Amino acid sequence: MKKCLCTILALVLMLSCVCLPASAVEIVESDGNQPVARATSRFTIDVKANSSMRASTSFPMEVGEVITIKASYAPFSASVDVGLVGPNGRFHYVTVTDGSINLAIKITERGKYTFAVRNNSAFGINVSGYVNY
Repeated sequence: MKKCLCTILALVLMLSCVCLPASAVEIVESDGNQPVARATSRFTIDVKANSSMRASTSFPMEVGEVITIKASYAPFSASVDVGLVGPNGRFHYVTVTDGSINLAIKITERGKYTFAVRNNSAFGINVSGYVNY
């Protein structure tokens, strides 16, 4: 009786291990047509004096979503506009003058957005950080 019970328990254990599905999960949100993965992008850019730079890629956003930008730049004395260029071409920015960038931008218009930095100073700067979207 004991051997029979042990054999049955061993078979149940083996079958339960074989029957469990294994899968990987990627968290995505949908833009209505195809799934769009949300991500964090790291950047390091040099911006010349009195000029601006845009990221080479844009990302689709929905109304109400929030993009956060955390970065720093040097030299700290520069005046820098940091933000997003919206689908209408308008630059939504915040002016920073202390070398530290920590902002959140809530999306009010659906479309593709591009990260951008404008250096308002008479000398070049180096900016590095993260954009979460």
